[in-house]
Amino acid sequence: MTIRRYILIGIPAACVLAIIVSLVISQPRKNPKSQKENPASKESPQIPGQAQDISGKDSITQTVQNLSVPNYDEKGKEILIMRGKSTYLLSNNSYKIVEPEIEVMDSESAENGTQSVLITSDSGEMDNTSNEGYLSDNVVVHLDPETRLNTDYLRYLPEKKFVYTDDPVTINGKGVKIVGQGCEIDLINKKMWIKKDAEMEMDGVKNDLFFLSKDNTPQNDSPASQEDAVHSAETGTKETSLEKTFIRSSGQLIFDRNTDTNIMTFNDNVEVKKGSSTVFSDKLIVYLDPETKQTKQAIASGNVLASQGTKIAKGSFLTWDVNTQSAILEDTHKAEFVKDDLNIDALKMIFYKDTSNIDVPSSGSLKAEIKEKTDKKKTAVDKDKAKNNINVKWEGKMNFQEETREASFEKGIEVKREGSTLLCDNLNVTFNDHDYNLQTLKATEKIHIIDKRGTLFSEAVGDQATWDIKNKVTTLRGHPFAILREGNKRQILSPRVLLYENENSVLCEGNGSLYEKGDETLSKEGSEAPDLKVNWSKKMLYNDALKKASFYGEAQVTQGGQKLNGDQIDTYLNNDKKINKIIATGNVYFFSEGLNGSEGLGSLLTWDLIQNVALLTGSPKAELRKEGSRTFSEKVYFDMAGKRVTWEGRPHWQLISKEKK
Repeated sequence: MTIRRYILIGIPAACVLAIIVSLVISQPRKNPKSQKENPASKESPQIPGQAQDISGKDSITQTVQNLSVPNYDEKGKEILIMRGKSTYLLSNNSYKIVEPEIEVMDSESAENGTQSVLITSDSGEMDNTSNEGYLSDNVVVHLDPETRLNTDYLRYLPEKKFVYTDDPVTINGKGVKIVGQGCEIDLINKKMWIKKDAEMEMDGVKNDLFFLSKDNTPQNDSPASQEDAVHSAETGTKETSLEKTFIRSSGQLIFDRNTDTNIMTFNDNVEVKKGSSTVFSDKLIVYLDPETKQTKQAIASGNVLASQGTKIAKGSFLTWDVNTQSAILEDTHKAEFVKDDLNIDALKMIFYKDTSNIDVPSSGSLKAEIKEKTDKKKTAVDKDKAKNNINVKWEGKMNFQEETREASFEKGIEVKREGSTLLCDNLNVTFNDHDYNLQTLKATEKIHIIDKRGTLFSEAVGDQATWDIKNKVTTLRGHPFAILREGNKRQILSPRVLLYENENSVLCEGNGSLYEKGDETLSKEGSEAPDLKVNWSKKMLYNDALKKASFYGEAQVTQGGQKLNGDQIDTYLNNDKKINKIIATGNVYFFSEGLNGSEGLGSLLTWDLIQNVALLTGSPKAELRKEGSRTFSEKVYFDMAGKRVTWEGRPHWQLISKEKK
């Protein structure tokens, strides 16, 4: 069973913010190069010495210093400005621009004033008719004061307000670095794509996203970690230093912004890694709060595989929620969680990081291996037998509490182990303090045990069952009785039954009874084979190795017209698990209706049920009472099959008067 701790991986928050915010709340440069005072602008245009290099084969027809070309939306609002320090109009009707700039304004956030995205480079070119062009050499997209995108080439499409490149790009921000191949930016709608092979590296992220427990792997002393440590010392709080987080994907990395959420989407062969924690998936979506710059939710989807140390999770979806500090693992067929020797399969699992609890609100199954100490002298076969697996299936739900190391299951529960099956509607399982090795199992409500190991019973019914794994004993209780059955052949009633696995023995405590259906094959030809019943007041103990059941405390056996009482009665079973011999000791009393009401009193009686004969002895002599008289003899034989009574030794007869009766 499992049950667990229950898994999620650290997924960065600051990274997304740094990129998305870059497109949303970037502050315009206060003194862009094109705006600086240039004395040359007051004079007649001068052609620099490199003009011939710029023009190439085409001649320069016009030179413009401090070029500024604005663009307006439908309402006449300025939304984009194209600038250049020095601009040369060539004979092919194109512009060569030195130190070009593209500034895109955004005033959606009125309280923060006009905001912008600024793109700069060392050189560029623009078509005079279409205004399409490119930037090259040290291209920088100023996403915000602390975040920049660098590349060698960027194409500009003014009609679409769109820039793109197929060259490698690098994004650097505070505590974050992203590299990838190719990039596209929608300047108006503030959307950006890295085309493929995106790799992101971040310093420690405080809202670490691993789903079951904190990662105890030693942390690196990154700059962010050092800052956190200083902050913790100043505030008096205790915080774990944070490792860098890495995210890789082979497909597009998409940045998008909505009013209440910023979104980052990684596509194709996504890998997230932090310390010993890793998540693989086909897609990863991270939702960010634009104000707090913190991750709100992250969803990994498609062939999800998450791991941390010995913890592994598989499914179609893995959703992490920061507010509840929980992760949901789902799969339309079967999600899987593995921890050491614990395996859980279910449609849906919820992992709570703060408490390390696991909720399974749907049907599922759990498998756990029970570790046992094996003798070094044992053979490999014996050691394999020592491995005892337990499997639990349920129809309702399952919950694991880390604090108490306890798992609870509800409705339609089936527990299988070593040839036995337990059915119930409520089950509690406890694990030891350091791993998922089972300690105890307690079942209640509609208990039904099916046993196929060939003991005294094949099924049992009760109100409560407890399995002590360490001592290998199962306790079954019932009110007023628990019931053990061997098909329709045998039934045992007792308020408390203990089933010992090592000795394969059964102990029934308190008042109880055993009923066994008569078997013609055990009787002498021509004799009756009535049912047999045993009652006792203290306990019954069955030893499977000896095939012996012993009854203590005012024990009584009845079969047909025979009745046997004794302080202790031992019964012996044959290979077919049928009682074929009975021995009674201490204050023995025997009565046979078929022998004219003959009675015997002594200290020892042996009853052969196959021959249907009994031998009574006493100390010093046994007593026989028959037909109004009694005799004392060393041995008295009761032959129910032959319908006669005989004795051995010198008898002493005494008539019993009716008055004395």
